[in-house]
Amino acid sequence: MMSLVKQYGRRFCVGLACAMTCLLCACTAGKLGQAARQLDLGTGPGVMNKMALPRNAPVVVPEATASALLVDTAVIWRVGHAGQPQAYATYQWAAPPARLLNQRLIERLSLQGAVLPQNVGGDLPQIRLNLQRFEQFFAADGSSSVGALTLQAVLVKDGKVLDQRLVDIQVPAATQDAPGGADALRQATDQATEQVAKWASDQLKP
Repeated sequence: MMSLVKQYGRRFCVGLACAMTCLLCACTAGKLGQAARQLDLGTGPGVMNKMALPRNAPVVVPEATASALLVDTAVIWRVGHAGQPQAYATYQWAAPPARLLNQRLIERLSLQGAVLPQNVGGDLPQIRLNLQRFEQFFAADGSSSVGALTLQAVLVKDGKVLDQRLVDIQVPAATQDAPGGADALRQATDQATEQVAKWASDQLKP
């Protein structure tokens, strides 16, 4: 009788252990399969007075290029200048950063004239963007961070480079997490697109 009790007792313990293992695996799988929270650049700095802006001739803004770190939707951060780039596990951009930046510049330039995605006429000026950095950069002790953006804009017409501008902006983050970094990068993007828009207007003056 005792041997029978021990036998069923062992079976019960083994079964309970298996059930607990399955439950833990299910919980872990649920966490791993949880969709990442999406971040974007918001709706922009607000409505500007179009009447106060100079009118531009039509301009082409093709799809922007980006460094290898920025070709997908990962939200990049690093600690210190020598720190390795990391990606937040539970956050991602709604689209690759270069695409978000490209759209924001098109919205801004559209206040001053027509903006096309392709050079249909073959002779329109083009603004080509290359996004080199778009990340949250933490101080070595982790006590503060900035949204860091580096962008190269090149103005091309008839196959010739007319001018180029390098924009490098850092905006302090209000909180030391992904939403804080994203908000800082939104502000940096607005500043960058405003700089590029004003530069382009100066270059495109008749």
